[in-house]
Amino acid sequence: MDIDDKFLKCVDRWVSPDIDDKINKAIDKFELWINSFDDFETEILMSLLDRFNYHTLSNINNIIKELSDKSKEKYGVNNDNSIVSVIRKKEGKLGSSSEYVLIHRMVSGLSKKIYYDSLDKIKDEEWNNITNVIFIDDCSGTGKTFVDFLKRQKKNLLGKCIIFIVIEIMEEAKKRIDDYAKKERLNIQIIPHEEKKKAFTDMEDLEIQKFDELSRKQGVNEEYIRGYKNSESLMAFYNNTPNNTLGVFWFPSNRNSPIFPRELDKEPGWKQMNSSKSARSKQQYDAKRK
Repeated sequence: MDIDDKFLKCVDRWVSPDIDDKINKAIDKFELWINSFDDFETEILMSLLDRFNYHTLSNINNIIKELSDKSKEKYGVNNDNSIVSVIRKKEGKLGSSSEYVLIHRMVSGLSKKIYYDSLDKIKDEEWNNITNVIFIDDCSGTGKTFVDFLKRQKKNLLGKCIIFIVIEIMEEAKKRIDDYAKKERLNIQIIPHEEKKKAFTDMEDLEIQKFDELSRKQGVNEEYIRGYKNSESLMAFYNNTPNNTLGVFWFPSNRNSPIFPRELDKEPGWKQMNSSKSARSKQQYDAKRK
């Protein structure tokens, strides 16, 4: 089987039954991308792609429905005892969690009234009637984002059943969350679609060394060669590629045209223009003072 056929076999696994625009773009980019590597490098990358997961929106809808049903069966989640909320970052920004909460809202069959974009909107006396607090995300590479969020919300979550619905979670992330739960005596129940080992767990040292070398050759930032915080993830989603994923698959450079580029949050044009104007004004002011 030649390289193109091997890649199309991966595509068949990812998109059944639906193909989407992101996969079409990956197919278009694949030949240019893979041709920048020698035979040994190609062999390594294809072995990684064999274990790579891509999730279409259709696939995500089905998975979240399945995991939502599991939370109802296992933990008695219903409209009278549960709330669903997003995982916010320290600065209050919304991440991927907000998109997946919206999907859960559409497919779960639960009341729209139990969904919140912030736990701060729940009154103190209302917490007494809440048993289950559900959070949803696409992936957890290290577990740090979720644990840091729980630390900020700990006073509200003590005594509750904290349910974390996640599409893919790395073993290291699950351990971090479980260790935190045990330490703080929190009841955290993780409902994953798939729990994954690090990409290089069963690979030879020579292959790992070669992968690091080819990543540097392609101009991948050192911080992301093995994924953020060395997560060594192999995953991409319809809406984005996590930075936990091995960098060569998503990090763009003048030498690397990745097949699953990460969508970056760029400032809108009007804001960039305003920032540039402010910078010019400051430069002019500083120049006059000299």
